[in-house]
Amino acid sequence: MKRKITRPFKYEIPKTLSQSIYNYLKESILKNELKPNQKIDEKEVANIFRVSRTPVREAVVRLAAEGFVKITSHRESVVKKVSYKELKEIFQVIGVLDSYAITLIVDVINPEELIKVEKMTAKMKNYFQLKEVEKFIDINYAIHDLIWDHLTDINSYLQKALRHCSIQIRLYNYALNSIFRKPEIFERSMNAHEEIMEALKIKNKKKLKIIVLEHWVPPLP
Repeated sequence: MKRKITRPFKYEIPKTLSQSIYNYLKESILKNELKPNQKIDEKEVANIFRVSRTPVREAVVRLAAEGFVKITSHRESVVKKVSYKELKEIFQVIGVLDSYAITLIVDVINPEELIKVEKMTAKMKNYFQLKEVEKFIDINYAIHDLIWDHLTDINSYLQKALRHCSIQIRLYNYALNSIFRKPEIFERSMNAHEEIMEALKIKNKKKLKIIVLEHWVPPLP
């Protein structure tokens, strides 16, 4: 049965129609509401937003440029399926970038911000204990995003690269949910975040660099 695209209940009015549709389709892909290899019916999307197909096409082309969508030779748009090989390569890149980034961030993160990270890590531990994998993965992303916020005035290019890699990993959420249900991988991730928190407190750059690099070892089956 063909999966219908439905308009989200909560919706922010963006600057342009194309941006609106881009945000919606991207969110649908990240939430796995649009599945890998599923065709995006541009006419249906246009009808949902009551627009011509032009802004829909603009949004799809942008998503294709960012690796979310593949445009076939017949000009059909399908959600891109990320291979395990690609996921492994993304983890390798983000590991190197993040292990360097953390050595810069540790010098500027203040006690108040550390408390925020610590509270989020405690919440993450709660999800771990309750075995709530999806919530665990979501807060995992949120912690990294919060830490990377400190790169804004240090190295914005590094920040953009890390967030781009993070978004690409989120394309694989449907697989990560399965992978993180393996007890050893689930526990390894939790332990790494607790170790990162403790090393941040004492500003141990050498230890942080090692922990973060190991944290991004690809959790593949």
